[in-house]
Amino acid sequence: MAITYLNNISLDNNEIKNFLIDKKTTTQRDAMSANAGHAIFNTTVSKFQFYNGSTWLDISGDIEQVIAGSGMTGGGASGDVTLNVIGGTGITANANDIAITDTSVTAGSYGSATAIPTFTVNAQGQLTAAGTASISTDLTISDAEGTPNTDVVSVGSDTLVFEGTANEVTTLVSNNKVTIGMPDNVTVGGNLIVSGNLTVSGTQTIVNTETINLADNIITLNSNATGSPSENAGIEVERGDSTNVALRWNETSDVWELTKDGTNYKTIQTIQESNFSASIGDGTNTGFNVDHNLGTRDVIVQLYDNSTYDTVFADVVRETVNRVTVTFAVPPTTNDIRVLVTKV
Repeated sequence: MAITYLNNISLDNNEIKNFLIDKKTTTQRDAMSANAGHAIFNTTVSKFQFYNGSTWLDISGDIEQVIAGSGMTGGGASGDVTLNVIGGTGITANANDIAITDTSVTAGSYGSATAIPTFTVNAQGQLTAAGTASISTDLTISDAEGTPNTDVVSVGSDTLVFEGTANEVTTLVSNNKVTIGMPDNVTVGGNLIVSGNLTVSGTQTIVNTETINLADNIITLNSNATGSPSENAGIEVERGDSTNVALRWNETSDVWELTKDGTNYKTIQTIQESNFSASIGDGTNTGFNVDHNLGTRDVIVQLYDNSTYDTVFADVVRETVNRVTVTFAVPPTTNDIRVLVTKV
């Protein structure tokens, strides 16, 4: 039978030997009325426990076992427990530290102005080999013309200059680009061959040459004319100290003209415009009107026999600028006489 004490018992630093702490099951513990600091031995879980005023806690703690994870050995469920780091590829576990395993690569700087660094990396990201590979600092350039002219540019010490030709080719270096073009006013020192079409959009084309060979058989002047024509067109000959001469189409009178003094132009008549021919004779009449429509009385009239081709003489009167009358002594037979009228 237990003795109940109503006051605290002071042992005054004396020992209590072979005492037995209150033992209870978890059910009994939860049913009892406990104060903060109450301690028991829980026989259900075989642990010492104390009440902190709100819940029961294990006095022995909650770590029951230390288990070694990946890359480690050791561990245990009682006593002093030791964990050992195994290490791995590229990692060495020492007594007091963990170090990166040395490789065969020598510490130092790799690469230079004439060599590039080379490295070998394993799956763990370690450099297992390091070295250098020489590079050429000389750049050979060529113009590819005939037997090519070549030169060597030393990279890092020489400057490669892109140079054009005055009045022919321009060069511009900007934003890591080289632009090669032509100037606004181009002068070609040698021969120029245009394999495609040549279009000149300016207002004046000057050709300083002794000989011009054109494969085209028609030259078009006033090619930009539209609507009703109004401009004369032609060819003028430069004669130095003498007055120029010209051949032109007169757009006002619609005739070809030429001038020998540069001022006075004479009309160029075609054969059709300067000549007229017709056959006359009906076996009855002796007089005939011949309308030549050449616009002038300055005409030469000739007659010949259509059968014998002999020249025939008759009376000729220039009635108007467009008509002559021919009179015979005897009526000629039908279309026996050929009349030729030529404008002077």
